[in-house]
Amino acid sequence: MSQQMTRRQFGLAVTGIGATFLLAACGTSATPGADKGASAADKFKKASLTFAWWGNPVRNAYTDQIIKTYTSAHDTITVAQQPGEWATYWTKLSTQVAGGTAPDIIQMDQAYIAEYGGRGALADLSTIKSIDTAPLKDTLAAGTLNGKLYGIPTGNNAVTVAINTTLFDQAGVAVPDDKTWTWDQYLDIAHQLTQGSGGKFRGTTWFGGDQELKIYLFQKGELLYTEKGKFGASEGALTDYFTFIQKLFKSGDGPTKDEYTTDIAASVEQTLFGTGKTAMSFMWSNQVTAFQQANGGKLALLRAPSLDGAADKNGVYFKPSMYWSISSRSKAPAQAGGLINQFLNTTEAGELQLAERGVPANPEVLAVVKPKLSPTDQLAVDYLEAIKPEVKNVPPVPPKGTSTTATVAQRHIQDLIFDRATPAAAAKAFKSEIEGLISSAA
Repeated sequence: MSQQMTRRQFGLAVTGIGATFLLAACGTSATPGADKGASAADKFKKASLTFAWWGNPVRNAYTDQIIKTYTSAHDTITVAQQPGEWATYWTKLSTQVAGGTAPDIIQMDQAYIAEYGGRGALADLSTIKSIDTAPLKDTLAAGTLNGKLYGIPTGNNAVTVAINTTLFDQAGVAVPDDKTWTWDQYLDIAHQLTQGSGGKFRGTTWFGGDQELKIYLFQKGELLYTEKGKFGASEGALTDYFTFIQKLFKSGDGPTKDEYTTDIAASVEQTLFGTGKTAMSFMWSNQVTAFQQANGGKLALLRAPSLDGAADKNGVYFKPSMYWSISSRSKAPAQAGGLINQFLNTTEAGELQLAERGVPANPEVLAVVKPKLSPTDQLAVDYLEAIKPEVKNVPPVPPKGTSTTATVAQRHIQDLIFDRATPAAAAKAFKSEIEGLISSAA
């Protein structure tokens, strides 16, 4: 996600899907607009659309410009804009869905695809012919649930280990070969960095959300969730994961216990990595510019380490930065699709949004955008292009009820590092809790 937010805000935001959304679930199963009027020929018929997104001043400005350019060229379409902030966006959306006033176009996040799509609140975009999905075909699986396309990714993103090469140089530590390094080497390099810093910084941060967990499980031959929406990880693999985390924290080359609690709730510019207090950090590739602006160092993006030292087995996957979705109750799905198509597939829109909503998936748009990117944003594009031949992990869409998985994982990590749980106990408790969330949402 390209907006700056804390991981704790993410956890709080999901409560907006609570009782009002559940009460509305039965009422949203009908799709009055999605099955009719969705042909490409209808995309310029008269319609009044509502368009909701969360963002920041930069995103709001260019989104407004793209919408106004589109409606100026097609005066049969009017658009009521509903920009918002991440922390309140989902509460407002759940209220709108419950009240039957959902926006026609909805900026969506992966954590909520199943929450909304699985309860009938989102249209199947494969039925809306005004969106050209052919140039985007490699990304569509990430928005597909039970055979229905509930969200089209706005752009690509991937987990990376960002390193501050300025701090590596200060510590006298060589940049590792990210095609062959292992988790043990990751710990060893973190130790070298801590020792070489002379007490000025430490080797690495650790956030411990579900992104690191998903790649670790893939290396173990497992998935966090199955294709059928069940919990897929064994207690054994989870225990190994928590054992690695315990080893990192006991080494003294990562955050202290108290720093971890603060770091997972901090904005980019306040994190240990963002303030130059650590030399390595897992992050999403589209966050590189924000982190470099914060810490002032020269950053590089590395592949995640693996158990076997093989890049094509490290479990790194492409995650959409966010999605475009359409309400299942929209009365103008074809027109909504036409505007979404403008954002996804036109170079005019691409030149305005660049990589702010993720690296464009349409190759034609990317070719126009890439030369215009900042050097750090180009790092993200280069990284995605470099790992593309190696990516084999395509995690299923998270099932209903699991939008808080990242914060649940972090809570169990806190139990582990504060010696309230062993790795085995943390694994058992985490598995039980997520299975309970899935079961209660079914």
